Amino acid sequence: MKHFALLLTLLACYLPAAAQSKLKTQVSSLFYFRQRVDVQPYAGRAYRLSARMKVDAPAGDSADANVFAVVFDKNKKFLSMSKPGQMRAKRRDGQWRTFSLSGTLPRTAVGLTLNANVYLNGTFGYDDFKLEVAAGKGQWQAVPLLNGDFEAARADSASGFPNGWRPLYLNEAFRFRTAQEPAGNHYLELAGQGAVHYGKNARAGHTVAVNGIKLYYETYGTGEPLLLLHGNGQSISAFNGQIPELAKHYQVIAVDTRAQGQSTNGKPTLTYDLFADDMSALLTALHIPAAHVVGWSDGGNTGLSMALHHPQQVKKLVTMGANLWADSTAVTAATLKEVRQGKALTTLLYPVNQQARKVRPLMVLLLDYPRMKAVDLAGVAVPTLVLAGEKDLIKEEHSRLIARSLPHGQVQFLPGLTHYAPQEDPAVFNAAVLAFLGKP
Repeated sequence: MKHFALLLTLLACYLPAAAQSKLKTQVSSLFYFRQRVDVQPYAGRAYRLSARMKVDAPAGDSADANVFAVVFDKNKKFLSMSKPGQMRAKRRDGQWRTFSLSGTLPRTAVGLTLNANVYLNGTFGYDDFKLEVAAGKGQWQAVPLLNGDFEAARADSASGFPNGWRPLYLNEAFRFRTAQEPAGNHYLELAGQGAVHYGKNARAGHTVAVNGIKLYYETYGTGEPLLLLHGNGQSISAFNGQIPELAKHYQVIAVDTRAQGQSTNGKPTLTYDLFADDMSALLTALHIPAAHVVGWSDGGNTGLSMALHHPQQVKKLVTMGANLWADSTAVTAATLKEVRQGKALTTLLYPVNQQARKVRPLMVLLLDYPRMKAVDLAGVAVPTLVLAGEKDLIKEEHSRLIARSLPHGQVQFLPGLTHYAPQEDPAVFNAAVLAFLGKP
């Protein structure tokens, strides 16, 4: 039940700071920061945005910097977004360049969020953000920004970030400061060191042919093997907050499930049993007799199927936000409605939209599967930890049913967290996993 991560990320980009007052520390190849601007007085007008950016990174590196704008109405409803690539500083010679983008504010527009991000390792600079709206033929009116030139010395008390700007989350791979050039000009400097693009890390990535498809996986760390399985519509990158910690104790094998990430697909219908067969074939191909399995959402469903159908290959199992079937006794009604709407939309666009053709089988999967019964779990012999967020979209009683139906099952609810607990609080999630697997 996890296909809306991209939507949630976009929502996070334009929600006001008050809605995200507590910043988490995450591990990611990206660092985001933003500023919300009141544009209601300018609704209906054309706008243009400019900024100076620079990137200093080794030749051949993929590091870059971006700026894009998101517009929303009084109900926080998304209205429009500029193309993220319109302001993209891909040249890595350390030279300042000015970039610009433009658009029109819808008549119902209330706010516009300036979003910027840097990617991978290097030294990045941002300066002189300027937002303007059309004031007549050939005339432009400046829209006030807070510290758009980074000359204000005061920093935000919650994050230490320059006044007026706020990071989406803190990231231990990136450091920031207000730097000063010899001429006295101040600018925002971001330095990335040790950032890894999980899911697209050529040094750790491999592809293996199994069951008529190509499965992409990455390996990290040493020790007992641990198979890491992501949720619906995701990829290995969903575990940015887990891989570094788990790899201190285990040989982590993080996999892009069939039809997702960089793995291919050869079947019109996707099922969790099919995914489990793929994982069994992967372990066989890697000459790994058995592994611990940690699965989140759809990955948790796949883990349960592995424990049922390939028990000899599973040492211990951790499921996060798993379900046995997909109706309102297991999943919240709001989630089911959202998935049905997603299926209807992808069905409508299927003939003409390539992305819809890719996503529709995943929507069908969410509504039609899994098809397990509680009594089936009596055949699962492996020790299993059933994890769920206190505010999970999987209903509490359903998670408890899974745990008590397992001969060696236990359940743990993560306080204050939702279905997205691995990303909301990686430290809490990781501690629960490691404690169950027997690591201090």
